[in-house]
Amino acid sequence: MDVRVGTVSDVNKNERTARVHFPDVDIISGWLKVIYRPPYIPKTEKTSGGEGEEAFAEHLHEINVIEWMPEIGDTVLCLYTEGFNSDGYVLGAIK
Repeated sequence: MDVRVGTVSDVNKNERTARVHFPDVDIISGWLKVIYRPPYIPKTEKTSGGEGEEAFAEHLHEINVIEWMPEIGDTVLCLYTEGFNSDGYVLGAIK
């Protein structure tokens, strides 16, 4: 396996793929699969609001869950199978 760090140069959200520029070798990858990560949904807990018993009444908050996809310009960590032009994957962004 080969691990590389590069900058996203193109994204195909429908296919969940991205092309990455590796500046150390000045090469742009083929289309790499972006690893799917199930969204994290926080547990709803009792929160305070108001006074007395009502201060700890359970209530829900609307949550919007958005799948992560890299954006052009993001620095990402990539994993390749043996051989530089082989199949590869975008594992995540480096911030």
